[in-house]
Amino acid sequence: MADQSQFRVEILDPAVHCREEFSCESPELTGFLHTRARREAKSRTSACFVLVPVADPGQIAGFYTLSATSIELEKLPVELTRKLPRYPRLPATLLGRLARALAFKGQGIGDLLMVDALKRSYESSSIVGSVAVVVDPKDGPAAKFYGTFGFQPLDEQKMFLPMKAVPEWLGLEKPDAP
Repeated sequence: MADQSQFRVEILDPAVHCREEFSCESPELTGFLHTRARREAKSRTSACFVLVPVADPGQIAGFYTLSATSIELEKLPVELTRKLPRYPRLPATLLGRLARALAFKGQGIGDLLMVDALKRSYESSSIVGSVAVVVDPKDGPAAKFYGTFGFQPLDEQKMFLPMKAVPEWLGLEKPDAP
């Protein structure tokens, strides 16, 4: 993984961050950052966070977005729902987009982005309830990447990580002994 001390995560600020210079493997994600991220943040439909090098805070090494979503109770595994309220839909956090700039390929930027997104999601869940982090992988490699962080299938498209599992993945808590 990249040396975390050489990067910091900030909320997207178009006056500081050079969005037009960002390019990643996905034209859709590149285009989102260039044209829609600012509007979505302004309308509060998603929050966009950028990873920037400390030495060059205008350069965007990667980004991710978070927003609210919900999960149908019946799609979750029984072992997770036993202690949850019996509402038909439960609150969750959507990790909607995550991308690393081509210039930073092979430097562990995706891992840094993921750790920050999980940490932020977990911390926020004590203020606005959320039982899981949900992702919608665009392809097989993306699904494999999310799987390395413990995400599991929710349905044919989406994956989820129970919020109670996030501290363990972040190394904040030790798992309960068997």
